[in-house]
Amino acid sequence: MARIRDGRFASLRTKILWTALFFVCFMIGRNIPIPFLHQTAVGSGAVNTELLNAANVATGGNFFHPSVFSLGLGPWMGAAILWRFLFIGRIARGRKIPEETVNRARNTLMVILAIIQAISLMATYKIEHLTWGPFSEQANAQVLVVVILTAGAIVVAWLANQNQELGLGGITMFILYQIIITAMRNFETLSIAKSEYAHVLWPVIVACVCVVLVGIFAGNAELRLHVNKVSIDSGFTGVSYLPIKLNPAGASPLMYAVTLLALPQYVAHAAGAVIPSAAAGAERFLSAWGLSTPAGFTVYLVLLFGLTIFFGLFTIDPKETARRMKDSGEYFDHVAPGDATRRYLRGRVVLLSALSGAFMVIFTGLPLYFIGSYPNLQFVLQAPQTLMILLGLLWMLQEEIADTLIGKRYVFAYSAAAGRATA
Repeated sequence: MARIRDGRFASLRTKILWTALFFVCFMIGRNIPIPFLHQTAVGSGAVNTELLNAANVATGGNFFHPSVFSLGLGPWMGAAILWRFLFIGRIARGRKIPEETVNRARNTLMVILAIIQAISLMATYKIEHLTWGPFSEQANAQVLVVVILTAGAIVVAWLANQNQELGLGGITMFILYQIIITAMRNFETLSIAKSEYAHVLWPVIVACVCVVLVGIFAGNAELRLHVNKVSIDSGFTGVSYLPIKLNPAGASPLMYAVTLLALPQYVAHAAGAVIPSAAAGAERFLSAWGLSTPAGFTVYLVLLFGLTIFFGLFTIDPKETARRMKDSGEYFDHVAPGDATRRYLRGRVVLLSALSGAFMVIFTGLPLYFIGSYPNLQFVLQAPQTLMILLGLLWMLQEEIADTLIGKRYVFAYSAAAGRATA
């Protein structure tokens, strides 16, 4: 008898060991300094720090302490959402392009975003000169720094994918690590919570309590749509249903909204560094783009609400679900199969996602309005958002652990004598 050696059927202990290995590699990379780069900001190239702080938490990166893995999962997440949001993946599937070609194109987009972010980070710090190379001494060092940062982003994406296949939590573990590190580094900011900030702190505390209560008690809450199956009779027909979570998108909109909001900042900053004539325009854009500016704050709230609906529809996929139900002879009460089922599902998902999006905007987005007036309270003002991400990731991790433990109850093997797989 030979046990199946597949990541999906591995034991919890095996997955934890794989995750520990990938996690150690990630921590080592985050502590490897970049040659020729000094951790001293130069000029006015220091972009909006409040947006970078939020992006660091959401992507597991660290722009303020440069290392080989400073870009974190930012390029990977940016490429993933742009690919989905622009419907490139849907068009590719409609044209029946091989999956390898689609993955190659998506990875190319990730590398492009990594180069842009690497140039943005490189332009923020002082760079030494490199005597050997095909360009000038300064350009040689800059190219090397960009190459190292881009390679680091590719390695982080590879570690996340490997952890998704073999380990536990996927990208969750890297983002959780950044959340914990950020909290430890900013814990001293809580000491400034004096009485003069009460009018700001109390709304934030109320928002945090609401986020925690909803995250704990409604984390697994779901709307169950009764499904009739023509292939099932007897008493089982009454317990057949399609579950839709009250928050179908989870914490993904928060992470991806910050990632998308930061992309124009990276592009403008990189353009200003590469094209001297565009530096003045880039500076004007950067001064008006961020969580503390009206334009950036408004765009962030719109992105947050829109991505909540987008990820809800992406998670459920009403069109594919309706097609599968029609092919298998399943239908909802008083709803015809086909397009009627698709519209019925889409309406339910959009309604739940809109309610979830409104909750996120009110309790995690609106507190950021005070960042411009109270920059020293940035960590506190981002607490509801960070708690929402933390609880969402912990729910995902808990569900994966539960699935792994359920899988331990079954032993998959292959019987050579019988010539068939048994469980």
